[in-house]
Amino acid sequence: MKTTFLIIALFISMISCKAQTYPLRTFTELPENAYLKDTNNELQYYVGTWKGTWNNKTIYITFKKITNQYNPNLKYYKDFLIGKFKIVNSNGQILFDNTSTSDNDAKITGGKFRKVDDKYSLGYIDSDVCMDGYIMINFTDSAKSQLQWYYSDWTDIITPDCPYYNANPFPEPLPKNIILTKE
Repeated sequence: MKTTFLIIALFISMISCKAQTYPLRTFTELPENAYLKDTNNELQYYVGTWKGTWNNKTIYITFKKITNQYNPNLKYYKDFLIGKFKIVNSNGQILFDNTSTSDNDAKITGGKFRKVDDKYSLGYIDSDVCMDGYIMINFTDSAKSQLQWYYSDWTDIITPDCPYYNANPFPEPLPKNIILTKE
């Protein structure tokens, strides 16, 4: 009887110590080791390749869903998107291409849904062109076949060690504002 009770107590303590799961649209502070999970499978609609054209260039961006990834800065696990892209000019010349980088080295990494306007936010860090910035995306149609893309860079903090420090024009790897269509 004591052994049965001890096993049950141990089992209950193991369950209670397990990290709590929260939906992606949780807008409160999370405890350490929590899991910000895509419980409603919302990120899946973004997964795939998207295409758009701007300034005689075409972007092909592929979003992939990453699950249960630990973030050491935030100290919790979460589901998010990563993005890899290729930019081609009107002559077919590849201007930028990071599609073969590993998922851990993706230059576009998802954050979360914003409470204020329901857009999904992503960060962009690209040491190859000395650029950082943020991206916001949201669907423009009920079929979820078009994405509104807004990108804001922080090129005003370029340091002299960047190969593009005094470049004119400065590289433009990503469009500022564009509609992307699912391929």
